[in-house]
This record gives sequence, C-alpha cells and structure tokens, in this order.
Amino acid sequence: MDEQPKRRPGRPRTREKLAELRREEPIESLPPTARKLLDGARRILERGGFSALSLSAVAEEADESKGSIGYYFGNKEGLIVALVDSLVHDANRALVTETHRYPMGEQRLRALVTGERDIIRDTPGFLALLEVLPYAMRDDSLRERIASLYAGYRKTVLDVVDAADGPDEATLRPFAMLMIAMVDGLSVQYALDPGGADVDAAIKMWERMMRCLFQELGMVDAG
Repeated sequence: MDEQPKRRPGRPRTREKLAELRREEPIESLPPTARKLLDGARRILERGGFSALSLSAVAEEADESKGSIGYYFGNKEGLIVALVDSLVHDANRALVTETHRYPMGEQRLRALVTGERDIIRDTPGFLALLEVLPYAMRDDSLRERIASLYAGYRKTVLDVVDAADGPDEATLRPFAMLMIAMVDGLSVQYALDPGGADVDAAIKMWERMMRCLFQELGMVDAG
C-alpha cells in the first residue's frame, strides 16, 4: 500500500478501504504509518489522558503529518475507534489462538481462564481503554462505533467456546456478556488495588461457575 496520502482526509473510499482491512486483520493489515500513529496515540493516552489526545499531538508523537491521520482513519473519531480496537486486539487474538489449540473441553477451559487472567493484569492497557470509554458514552456516534467493537468482542468469546455460529450461540450470548463484564470489573479492582484484589481467587470461582454451565450444556465432561 502506498504510504503517501493522495486523497483528502476522510473520503469515503479511504473509509471503505479501512473497513475492508478491519474485516481481515485490523492491526496486522494496517500500513506502518497507521500503526505508528496508533502507537503514538496510545503513548499520549497513557501519559496524559484523553484530554491530551489531539490530532496535532498524535502527529508530533508519531513523527508523521497531521494529514496522514485523516488519510488512514478519516478523523479523530476513526482514530479513537482504531485505538480502542488496538488496545484489546493482541490479547483477544492470543486468546483465540491459544484456546483453539485444544478441542472444546477441560484444556480449552483452562486456556480461557489463563488468557482472561492475563488480560485482567494488563493494567496499562486497561487504563488506556478506560480513558476513552467515558468520552465514548457521551458521544452518540462514537458510542455506536465502540459498541460495535464490543459486539465483536462478545463474538470472540463465543468463538472461543465454539458457539459463534452454532445452535448454542443464543444460549451463550449472555455468558459472553458476563465474561467481558467480569474481565472489565476485575481489571478496575486490580488496577486500583493490585495487592488487595485477589484476582486468582475470583478467577477460580468464575471457572467453577463456567464449568457448571458447560457441563449442563454437555460442552465439557462432568466429574
């Protein structure tokens, strides 16, 4: 892909191109300049919070032109959506890859638990995400776009338990919501009180609850 912007920022064709990339592999498919911009935006977010996340600051941090942000992301909203997705993309991809090393059963359940524990303990990544969410909830357009990302994250959980396209999808959709709520909630507590929030104990209890559900659905053996 040509690295030099040749169209005005935010043109529909550019947005369509990015949408096509996202359907493939959102982060891996982005050109190096786009990834530099996301890395720069994340550093600003972690260092100065959402209020510091201006287009000028991102361009300066990434040592790229301000126009390149419009070329690759359309506008600030597009940059924020891509940034949120990038914050959780690696963890989600690792979770899917690791769990699918095993057939649905005890080994996959343990891999799921281990992967979620690692996500909970990624405090810097979660704090960066937490900087964005309150703003997104007050902005109708951004809220809808972040909500679509969360719909994708729920599908990731369903994919991990082989229910994304099967008859158990409707049954396990609430489980996917609870899984994300559990991870987000424990991430908050761990970030606030890493010494006092016993993540391992909470995860073990959640694992027992998951096992009961999966046994009831015949997804893991009882015993």
